[in-house]
Amino acid sequence: MNAKQKKAGLRAVRMAATTLILAEGCTTTLCVKNFLRNKNYLAYQADVSKWLYAVAKREGWAVNDNGRFRVYYFPSLKPLPQ
Repeated sequence: MNAKQKKAGLRAVRMAATTLILAEGCTTTLCVKNFLRNKNYLAYQADVSKWLYAVAKREGWAVNDNGRFRVYYFPSLKPLPQ
């Protein structure tokens, strides 16, 4: 018996991306989509891409677009002058 899948949304994408960046140092939409699907979410690549880009812009995350896909990571923190 299959449990009903939860529909992925902006909040789930943010949680998944944050978890993956903390664990791996960076993430992609494919990694986020797979993570969500493993958590029984109904997630599509196009939707995840749109939501992840919106989250990254709002949160100030760094994005590296290599022409094929985007890699998302937290920006480096610069040491404060003492």
